[in-house]
Amino acid sequence: MDRDHELSAVLADDTRYRIYRAIAEHPGEDVTVADIAERFGLHPNVARMHLSKLEQAGFLATDFRRTSGGGRPAKLYRLSDLVVTFGFPPRRYELLSRLALESLSAGGSRDDALRVCHEAGAAEGRQALAGEARAPREAAAAAELVRRVADEQGLLPEVAWRDEALEVVVNNCTFRELSGADPDLVCAMHRAFLEGVLEVVTAGLGRLRISPGDCRISCGGERCEMLCTFSPDGGGPAADGR
Repeated sequence: MDRDHELSAVLADDTRYRIYRAIAEHPGEDVTVADIAERFGLHPNVARMHLSKLEQAGFLATDFRRTSGGGRPAKLYRLSDLVVTFGFPPRRYELLSRLALESLSAGGSRDDALRVCHEAGAAEGRQALAGEARAPREAAAAAELVRRVADEQGLLPEVAWRDEALEVVVNNCTFRELSGADPDLVCAMHRAFLEGVLEVVTAGLGRLRISPGDCRISCGGERCEMLCTFSPDGGGPAADGR
């Protein structure tokens, strides 16, 4: 069995996939067998089996925590650094991305790169609206569309209205592996892409303004935060229907 086949077989089980996703949404946190058993309503032996298979495949890393009573150390599971992408025939998109970034760093225009990323995001947003007459004008519908599009982008998002603003939390940076050489540039490119997406899919709520949160994955944080506010400008009402 080749590596892609092996990895896909491990995640083919629905419960195991949901366990992996739950852990991936909080990459800096450790979990135990008891945590997973309680969260998913499983017998501890079943939870241990799923965690072990994920560990053996390389999806999870483990450590041990000694108990205060001196008993058997508790085994801790957390997200590993393994990056998994599936495709057949194999593609080297990450190589193309690295070459593009290296070319940009060698003298290309940062503004041009951000413009291209923004336009690509807008195109992704228009594709998400394909078949719809227009972007949703109701706050709840707009939030659900943002969540769906972000989820399709692999961002493991949390999307919610808070104090008249739409809070978008990204738990997985899909550009993470490219950010080592120039994290500020890669982060700006990803942000420009997401701004393009959000401007299109939330156009029914009014003029969009995005404020970055205090936490960024490129700076060592566990998540990225964006706060979206809207002002009426003729494109649609502000988010007032919650």
